[in-house]
Amino acid sequence: MHDTEAQFDHSDAPNDQGPGLLSDLYQLAKPRLTLLVVLTASLGVATSWAFPETWESRFTGTTTAWLKRWQVLIGISIGTAFLAAAANALNMLWERKQDQLMRRTAVRATARGRIGSAVVIPYAALLTALGTYLLWKSGNDLAAGMGLASIILYVLVYTPLKKRTPLNTLLGAIPGALPPLIGWCGAGGSPWHPIGLTLFAILFIWQIPHFLAIAWMHKEEYEKAGFRMLPSVDPEGHRTARIALIWSLLLWGVSLAPTLVGQAGILYLVVANLGGFWMSLRSFQLVQRRDRPAARKLFFASLIYLPPVMSALVASSGTS
Repeated sequence: MHDTEAQFDHSDAPNDQGPGLLSDLYQLAKPRLTLLVVLTASLGVATSWAFPETWESRFTGTTTAWLKRWQVLIGISIGTAFLAAAANALNMLWERKQDQLMRRTAVRATARGRIGSAVVIPYAALLTALGTYLLWKSGNDLAAGMGLASIILYVLVYTPLKKRTPLNTLLGAIPGALPPLIGWCGAGGSPWHPIGLTLFAILFIWQIPHFLAIAWMHKEEYEKAGFRMLPSVDPEGHRTARIALIWSLLLWGVSLAPTLVGQAGILYLVVANLGGFWMSLRSFQLVQRRDRPAARKLFFASLIYLPPVMSALVASSGTS
């Protein structure tokens, strides 16, 4: 889901000896970003519990049925975590030279040269194999296929395009939006169900203002590393701010779809409206000011937006 975790990394350069191999492998996974992927995937599974169209139509409430339910939830969550970790590790290997030029990423093991392809590639291959197997075993073929598609899109499409076109943000939002849909489909839901589509759409659209805010705050570093992010090619920021506002308003509108089609209740409607208003307000303030403090406020608003809105969708799904 792009480079969300990077905003929290302001460490000074570490000792040349490094923290050790296990610590480096752990950091290769970008644990904060992977945690977000796990949470959204598990919310996709949990949302399915309210709909008889999924395998939950066979849920009997017995101990065995509960164990099966949690087996699916845990298996899909761990599977998506492994795939996210693999994608992040390969991304860091690919961008190790660019990471050396940015203060917030220069501390990475790949940028410092402590870990190279001889470690990263087997590490990512093992995680990819385990993650795909868990999505297939705990979910189904569709979940496993989407999991593989997400890592391919992230590593082979989004990562190289970061140096070529600002459109990389849109393309990178696709794999970032797949985890909740993987969870939903892995539990037997149809990808064309209104809830499945909404899960994907919310995560896809949310990433645009979220990542534009990050790119704005670090545009000098992105320019130095040769990444073509929109704020880097939009010096005065008019286009960047307008696009952030447009996508925030779109997020607000799309988030109301589950209630409008009778798949979610009043709780979700209230939370989605409050979240949509807050994101749109912060984006509008960025349009007005076009400065780093406004971008930072939008960034934190985006972090606050996602947990309550997604949780309310889980709690309110299936009611109207």
